[in-house]
Amino acid sequence: QKSFFYQEERNFFCRLTLLIINNNNTNMGKGGQKHYNDTTATSASSSVDDADDDTTKRNQKTKSLLLLKKRNKNLPAITTAQLASKCTLSGGVWLAYEGIVYDVTRWIPKHPGGIRAVMSSAGRDATAVMKSLHHPKTLTEHIMKRTRAVGRLVVDDDEKKNSNTTIDKDFEQLGQELLENGWYEPKLSAYFFPVLRAFALFGMGLKLVYSGDNLESTYDSLTLMAGSVLIGLFFQNVAFLGHDAGHGSITGRFDWDLYLGLVVGNGLTGIDLGWWKSTHYVHHSATNSLHDDPDIQHMPLLCFEERYAVADSSGEGSTTTDGLWSTYHGRYLPGLQHFLCRYIVPYQHYYFYPTLCVARFSLHIMSIVHVVQTCPLLPSTTSSSEEISSTSSDGKVKERYAWPQPSLPLWCLQAGSLVFYWTMLVLFLTSLDSWQAAALTLSCIYITTGILHVQIVLSHIPMQYCADGHGRTGGRRHDAAAPSDDVVVDSSSSSPEISYYEWQALSTMDVDCPAWMDWFHGGLQFQLEHHLFPRVPRRNLRKLMKKTDALFQKHNIAVTRKPFLAANVKLLQHMQRVGRAVQNAAAAAQQQQEELFVSAEKTVKTE
Repeated sequence: QKSFFYQEERNFFCRLTLLIINNNNTNMGKGGQKHYNDTTATSASSSVDDADDDTTKRNQKTKSLLLLKKRNKNLPAITTAQLASKCTLSGGVWLAYEGIVYDVTRWIPKHPGGIRAVMSSAGRDATAVMKSLHHPKTLTEHIMKRTRAVGRLVVDDDEKKNSNTTIDKDFEQLGQELLENGWYEPKLSAYFFPVLRAFALFGMGLKLVYSGDNLESTYDSLTLMAGSVLIGLFFQNVAFLGHDAGHGSITGRFDWDLYLGLVVGNGLTGIDLGWWKSTHYVHHSATNSLHDDPDIQHMPLLCFEERYAVADSSGEGSTTTDGLWSTYHGRYLPGLQHFLCRYIVPYQHYYFYPTLCVARFSLHIMSIVHVVQTCPLLPSTTSSSEEISSTSSDGKVKERYAWPQPSLPLWCLQAGSLVFYWTMLVLFLTSLDSWQAAALTLSCIYITTGILHVQIVLSHIPMQYCADGHGRTGGRRHDAAAPSDDVVVDSSSSSPEISYYEWQALSTMDVDCPAWMDWFHGGLQFQLEHHLFPRVPRRNLRKLMKKTDALFQKHNIAVTRKPFLAANVKLLQHMQRVGRAVQNAAAAAQQQQEELFVSAEKTVKTE
């Protein structure tokens, strides 16, 4: 409203200036003064025209908003129970945004972030998560206009009491403030030193590797290993750039950042941007969700939450040995019945870091598989879903979602850039003096990149988990009165429901480090701030931390922030605790089986 009145005031003074100048022109003689006044009058007239255009556009926008509100008032009322029933592709997918329920069933395959990111919010009010991940224009001028509004969301009094919308409004207001003050604006000059540093590491690494690849002495071996470590740090720093490109925060344009991501991600690191987006966007929309978040689904080798091993398919906890259903992978994860889960997971805190040293090979494999699966030359399954019958005790029908296929030119860029990476890697390794030097170089590079994988998972593994969505079911809240952040309260109680922004604080931990170490973490140390506002460039995350901390303090929500080493200790302690829980569950399951066997023998003997 203030902007509107300022605009009207500007129009008034522009017209007044034009009137005075025209009046002076009628009283002045010809000459240079009149020419000056004519020029000024033309400029003032142009300003009035521009002001009129701005006013017209503003009036048109206001008129369209009024028409939209009028249309929405005529929509039928839809309860939260009706909304929750529309959460499958076969039965229809509805979600609520700003109090309006939309049918997004046909639009889902066109979503740039993939089907799974939308399905994690299906049947729910997705206002907070949509505002967090998208630009306002993207929502109002593209997504909402292309989907069909089916009703108005009506919330009863009991649901209002158990909901905490105040914190959502505060963070949405902060997001609008950041948008108006230019916090989202890209700044290419900010990437000059990160790019220079990355390629300096790469150049020095190549020099050292070629200097010691003959392995004639211990000094040569150490020189080659030092060079390999520098190349590994190059891959780490380039991954930070790929992460920024994936979120569209380098240039601020989706298409430009897409091509930059293909160069940086596919071409320089061998990790497909399309595969990365398909996992990372789901991770943001459903952080630490047992069913939805692919970043925490590593059974049976690693178990980050005991419900993966000791739970039924509903995710609420049971004594059955069925694994949880993964909406991302479209299958049941191995549970307690798996050999590795029973006998290896209890010791996962010992082999966790060695596993991450070779985790990059897994990313390469999944990238190649994803590129093959999404090839547009293969039969398209973009808009279909395959229903499979549940094999667990809940008897529910599950859906396996298709992988959306990109256009043929884009797919060729994805595949071609991956081929470029592997070609250059093979040429580099074969250029060394011996296969021993090549093996030592590759091992040191990938062990060094294991630091990046620790940084990626460090902020979420030792935190809280929920069954699905973002803390809606099976989620937990920190007890603010408790001295330890490990004491939690189940959200199923009468306390207010965990909101989207509160769940980010419960499921995400920041790494406390000095500013001079920001290059080493690449923005991943501000994981909480990044999850709250993913589109904010990393150069602004340290400043943003003060604003978000103030809001969390206002709502009495604890924020977990620990130094890098202390955070790793917390992670290992969490994994050890989960391993013991799995071990105890395995022992209880074995004892139960033995008792059943003995009971069956007694029955046979009695008969």
